[in-house]
Amino acid sequence: MGRSSKDKRDIYYRLAKEEGWRARSAFKLLQLDEEFNLFKGVRRAVDLCAAPGSWSQVLSRKLRGKEEKSEDVKIVAVDLQAMAPLPGVTQIQGDITKITTAQEIIRHFEGQPADLVVCDGAPDVTGLHDVDEYIQAQLLLAALNITTHVLKPGGTFVAKDVTPPAEDLLQRRDVRQTAEQPKLQHRGVCGV
Repeated sequence: MGRSSKDKRDIYYRLAKEEGWRARSAFKLLQLDEEFNLFKGVRRAVDLCAAPGSWSQVLSRKLRGKEEKSEDVKIVAVDLQAMAPLPGVTQIQGDITKITTAQEIIRHFEGQPADLVVCDGAPDVTGLHDVDEYIQAQLLLAALNITTHVLKPGGTFVAKDVTPPAEDLLQRRDVRQTAEQPKLQHRGVCGV
């Protein structure tokens, strides 16, 4: 009998714990970097909807390397809830729908825009598919909106679960879109 997708998720869960990642989702970002070289030349990165922090961990390890001091690399993690500290990551407990949060991000970058913005956020599931899809789309639109305030022209935005309304918005904003499905995720990921 073949392994089910739940068994495969358990493998990534165990592997994440063995390697010290906060969540298995770290492997999604690592895989996307391997495929698209996302981190090349990145000095300023933002992780939106960051808790529990596995994508922030990836950013810290990949951008800062093993050195404890990498002053030229700045990473900001934003979430409504607090999360445990990470080396080299500034945390903002804030709302990504507020302009003040965007301003605080730019302030941490000393007035410079980000090279990379990532978002692996997902709302709590209600069990009503249409409602859940709508809420996910709204979260992604909020992430895209704040990204327009903090990302440099030509920078990279990576988010998960692009639903049709968000795809339409990306096309209206004349943004290059690439849909990819990481090996350990069920839905597509959009890199812009």
